[in-house]
Amino acid sequence: VEEFEEIYYQRMPSRLHFVRQSIHQLLHLAVEIIRLGPGAYYTQWTMERTIGNLVEEMKQHSTPYANISQRACRRAQVNALKSMIPDLEQEDDLPRGAEELGDGFVLLRAKDEYNQVISGEQGDAIRDYLESVTGKRYPSTFRPSLQRWARLRLPNGQIARSAWKEERKAIQNVRMARNVQFLDAAGEEAYAEIQFFFQAEVDDETLTLALVAPYSSPDQELLDASYKALWVCSPQDDLEVIEVSSILSVVGMAPFDNSDAQVFVVPKMGLEMSSMGGAVE
Repeated sequence: VEEFEEIYYQRMPSRLHFVRQSIHQLLHLAVEIIRLGPGAYYTQWTMERTIGNLVEEMKQHSTPYANISQRACRRAQVNALKSMIPDLEQEDDLPRGAEELGDGFVLLRAKDEYNQVISGEQGDAIRDYLESVTGKRYPSTFRPSLQRWARLRLPNGQIARSAWKEERKAIQNVRMARNVQFLDAAGEEAYAEIQFFFQAEVDDETLTLALVAPYSSPDQELLDASYKALWVCSPQDDLEVIEVSSILSVVGMAPFDNSDAQVFVVPKMGLEMSSMGGAVE
């Protein structure tokens, strides 16, 4: 930021318009996080978005302020009724072929039409998981046969995708929504890239699982220096299986320091507040 201001602004009042508020505030961001907490907690985004929605609903342009006041009042009344009587909230119809899992999780197509034999490292990872949960030993030649699912809708409304389908698309058509935050076996925060989702029968119970490629533990020095804000990690070659119920949200993974060897986590801003309000993406 300082370099940007020195090059384009040069401390000249006549060039002050080159430095937008969103750029200059980065100089104060770290200090304000220490003083007030994460910016998502006091952002104006929520209020600005609400104002925008109310303006979109305006029908009577001859008396705009009175009309907006009535729209805001009606929205508050509807929200209060939905809060008191949750059954008033109509549930969205699931798309064709979707499978509801409960607790807000929904498997979404694409899906294999028939069972596929999973071999190689992916098959080995699934075999290791089955051995750990069943206590059985499978021969080294064992290859699981299953149907893969491409997407999972999370309780917060986000849709987690998978490398199985995304890697087949041209780069300009990829949504890049296959990186997720989840809780590992120890209940700690972790991140991984989804390979695909699948279901398995274990002791007469159907488990919905995800084959993932976990990222490494964070660079602890950077994490501590940033007050837990900057999570820098590296992709790994290992694969493991997790339950979809452990997935918390979809995140972005951006290259760190212009290198693909390390990436940093980019969560969706305001997701916690949107979830509290019952909004979905």
